[in-house]
Amino acid sequence: MRISSVVSFAVFVLVFMVSREATRRALEEWVALEGVVLWGASFAASLALAALASGAVLHVARLLGRD
Repeated sequence: MRISSVVSFAVFVLVFMVSREATRRALEEWVALEGVVLWGASFAASLALAALASGAVLHVARLLGRD
């Protein structure tokens, strides 16, 4: 197993956990969402942010040639 994959997964989990509450609050303020719809939208937004961060880690590792 490559180190970059492990680091990427750790970044994914960390960003997802950190961004969860922030995305919910931001969506509450910007869009009139409530209940399950708010939960689903904030979940999807957190997943997208975490995926972007994880992909960035993998891309940088590939550019540096470190596996």
